Amino acid sequence: MAQAAAQTTVTITPLEEKVAVLEKEVEIPRESQYALKFVGAAISNMTSSAICNPTDIVKVRQQLRRQTPGAQGSAFWSVGVEMARKEGVMSLMGGLSASMVRELVYSGIRLGTYEFFKDKLHALSQGALSREGIALKIGAASIAATIGSALANPADLVKVRMQAYYPDGSPYRNMRHAFASIYREGAALAASKGVSSLAGGVGALYRGVEATTIRGIVLSATQICSYDQIKQSLKKRGIMQEGVPLHLVASTFAGLFCSITSNPVRLMNDKKHEYKGAFDCVRQVMVREGPFGFFKGFGMCWARLGTHTILTFLIFERVRYWFGIEAM
Repeated sequence: MAQAAAQTTVTITPLEEKVAVLEKEVEIPRESQYALKFVGAAISNMTSSAICNPTDIVKVRQQLRRQTPGAQGSAFWSVGVEMARKEGVMSLMGGLSASMVRELVYSGIRLGTYEFFKDKLHALSQGALSREGIALKIGAASIAATIGSALANPADLVKVRMQAYYPDGSPYRNMRHAFASIYREGAALAASKGVSSLAGGVGALYRGVEATTIRGIVLSATQICSYDQIKQSLKKRGIMQEGVPLHLVASTFAGLFCSITSNPVRLMNDKKHEYKGAFDCVRQVMVREGPFGFFKGFGMCWARLGTHTILTFLIFERVRYWFGIEAM
């Protein structure tokens, strides 16, 4: 009996040690797979953007039509039906190539580096910024969104140009031609003023970068942070466990919250130059329409951005699972 007990002890101990070693070997790479997280973020956002491209291009056409004096029929659905009837159904996929480049850079960085900046800020604060706290999440999302929005501005500009309506046909043959055309326009204008053509060309591609960056920060700080916080709270309280139902619930609320916060920021996209700046825009809208003026078109904004958000996080979590990375 004593020998049997001894044999049992000898057999179990090495097994426990092996399990502990294996657990450590699995956990270590998961904390440093930032490159795979970037790839997963890019894949999920590119996929959801491709699916939602028809609603995105209709939104662009709708905004441009509202800025045209005397334009009729600017309702979301009427714009979409008219596009399909006059330009063909495939017109609803216009600007897709530029949209993919934009998502690769913009969303790949803002979502793919979010956890990297969370880890770095937590380490720099020496634990003062709690991983459970919202301050760390907002800080990380804001940094990631600032970098992603600024770098992706040229692709965002090209996407809007390619999705716009031109009565005589699009002046752009493809995405590369659109980039080159915008650059040449800026370079020629700068040269006529005696300014460096290089600075003029690059400046043309980065037109509106301030508004783009502000919107990116607002969107990411509410979309990514609310998803992270809601998931964390539901799991901590034992209401839901990690899985698709939790991802669906968290992403649904995240889509709602980011739609509420980003809808007013759309007013900063002032193509008619009606306002002197963001603060002047806020002042004039408050005077003319009141606070509800900031939420015009909210229903379609939520339908478009909410769908995009749900698809993005569901795909992102699945891709992470395939890559062997723990859930967000």
